[in-house]
Amino acid sequence: MNNNNTYPEYPEGGKRVSGGQRSVGQPTGGRRRRRKRKQSRALYYVILVILLGVLVFSAVKIISYFKQQADASNAQDEINNNYVTPGNSDSNDNTDRDKTDTPTKDPDPETIDVDFGNLCADYPDVVGYIYSADTMIQQPIQYGKGNEYYLTHDLKGNTNNNGSIFVEQLNSGSFSDNNTIIYGHNMKTGMMFAGLRNYHTDKNYYSAHPYMYIYTPTQNYRLDLYAGFVCDHDDEIYSTALTQEQLQAMAAKSDFKSNIGTPTGRTVTLSTCSYEYNDARYVVIGALNPVD
Repeated sequence: MNNNNTYPEYPEGGKRVSGGQRSVGQPTGGRRRRRKRKQSRALYYVILVILLGVLVFSAVKIISYFKQQADASNAQDEINNNYVTPGNSDSNDNTDRDKTDTPTKDPDPETIDVDFGNLCADYPDVVGYIYSADTMIQQPIQYGKGNEYYLTHDLKGNTNNNGSIFVEQLNSGSFSDNNTIIYGHNMKTGMMFAGLRNYHTDKNYYSAHPYMYIYTPTQNYRLDLYAGFVCDHDDEIYSTALTQEQLQAMAAKSDFKSNIGTPTGRTVTLSTCSYEYNDARYVVIGALNPVD
């Protein structure tokens, strides 16, 4: 009797199991491991593609952010170099007088001269220029295309998150209203109207900067600042006409004590974003006084 321990071949391709039987059609342990490795590799590549996508998206956003900051800064430098010159003041120094005793004109860093003829020809939306000496608030003022447009477009009409300094669309744009409202973003770079927040955070800032200048093609003004405070985005200060009672209430909550009385003529309100709560704004209001 032949007792050799051999098994017949199984054309089905099965394998031996206990009891000398084969399981048919079941994957071996090696096959299962290979399948798991393939699945893990596929998941790895999916995650890698997602991470690379996030990285590229973030890089594009960062590059765009810095490009917009550079564009805004370059545009401001271009305006200052091509259309703005220091103002002049009379000098009483005898060494600077000629024989006719006529006082000379020295550069005055507190004031400027704006070439509105060329500025408005190149940038038709410009209606003025706001200037605060020794600060970054030195910008053209635009009007005509609506609030939403200027929030996201620069002087040249390019999309830019720095936006523009602009007059409220409900105003006339000629500074003839009882209260003209001017908006500007609060940029981390300090550009646009970020400097307004200094009246809130620095107790000594008002004493160093109690007024600004607003230049227009037809008349120049000194804006004597009256009050500054945090308010809601729909505060009554965003009206084109303010009463004496409203102005007095604003002085009572101001971050600084003004050295002028309650304005009786036209006013200008400067507005920027603030972050004490949702939709908070910081505003500075002043009396608009014509100057030669």
